[in-house]
Amino acid sequence: MGWSGDGKGWDKGGWDKGGWDKGWDKGWGKGWGYGMMPMYSMFPPMWGMKGKGKGKGKQLKVEDNLKVWLGNVPESIRWKELQEHVDQHVKSKWVEIFRGKGKGTAAVVYATPEEASQAISQLNGSSIGGQSLVADSWARGNKE
Repeated sequence: MGWSGDGKGWDKGGWDKGGWDKGWDKGWGKGWGYGMMPMYSMFPPMWGMKGKGKGKGKQLKVEDNLKVWLGNVPESIRWKELQEHVDQHVKSKWVEIFRGKGKGTAAVVYATPEEASQAISQLNGSSIGGQSLVADSWARGNKE
């Protein structure tokens, strides 16, 4: 096919004899590996569909001085149980237990910085699920 000297050129092959249109004469979906693309893949995500590369989800946007880090959290504890334990000391607004890479840690959010600092002093050393909790202020570690 093409312009080489094998006898299959434009003058002999033409558009309908297996010349230039080798992939197109077999119908939609057979040419050059592209096939028929669905309509939704040709346009940017709209109509309520999610696109790619949006991250792992929304993270809670709260000031760091309202958050408390908890360590040594038992794996068997659920967030509701931890929230009940935390609320016995100081009423919390939000609790999340981390799994996977952050296993054994949790984050607790309070309404005011004073409540957060009070919770750190009261929760540090408190016992839940047979383990003693470690409480500290929420601070991002420096990568060194």
